[in-house]
Amino acid sequence: MPTHLTVRGLVIRETAYGEADKLLDLLTEHGIRTVRARSARKPGAKYAALTQLFAYGEYCLRQSGERYYLDSAVSLNLYYGLRSDLEALALASYFSELIRRTATDQPQPQLLRLFCYALHHLSEHDRPPMMVKAVFELRLLTELGLMPDMLCCKSCGEYLPASVLFRMEQADFVCADCAGSEAAAAQDVPGSASVLQAVRHVIFSEYDRLFQFRLKNEALPQFAEYTEHFLLHQLGGAFHTLKFYRELTGSGEPGSAGAV
Repeated sequence: MPTHLTVRGLVIRETAYGEADKLLDLLTEHGIRTVRARSARKPGAKYAALTQLFAYGEYCLRQSGERYYLDSAVSLNLYYGLRSDLEALALASYFSELIRRTATDQPQPQLLRLFCYALHHLSEHDRPPMMVKAVFELRLLTELGLMPDMLCCKSCGEYLPASVLFRMEQADFVCADCAGSEAAAAQDVPGSASVLQAVRHVIFSEYDRLFQFRLKNEALPQFAEYTEHFLLHQLGGAFHTLKFYRELTGSGEPGSAGAV
């Protein structure tokens, strides 16, 4: 017998289905649910806005066996600012691919919260896209239990050295003095004390403070380079949306000039 449930969810993928329906990948606090929205592609469809990509709302779903069908929906945020900024939209698509690669059908409410915070800042254009990208990457890894060890230099124990080397394989850092005494791996990334503090902030802060910091001059590109290096090292594989974002912004591969 069909059952009904109401969830808060974010549309992270939409696919045409049949003559006028859509299949939605809905990121909820209970994991990703695939939902069929009947007649959502018809002109004037009642829930057309709430079945588009990156719509956030409260969805009433009818469950029949292992399938979910959309009965009704109420808008919470449509993130209209994404539609006017191709870079922001490209980043949101990259975040969606990351979530779909790593999320499960088990409760992961922190992933929905992280995605909504990131979309808010992309839509409002109140943080540099490079910063939003870096924060999302590092906090996603943290929520997955893949965060780096940023307590102190792994060789001498110094807490806040002026310059550091972030090590990918070991998922930690060493100070510049200790780094000079050992061979650095090609994928390791240098950074400053301010970058180290930013990494610690993203790992440990509460969500209402997650984006509440600033990085100046070369610190932000260093921070962004580190988070992308670390994410690719931890998750492996290629992300098509990341490639598109690099092409769009004119950035190169991680570690190259202008990379983010």
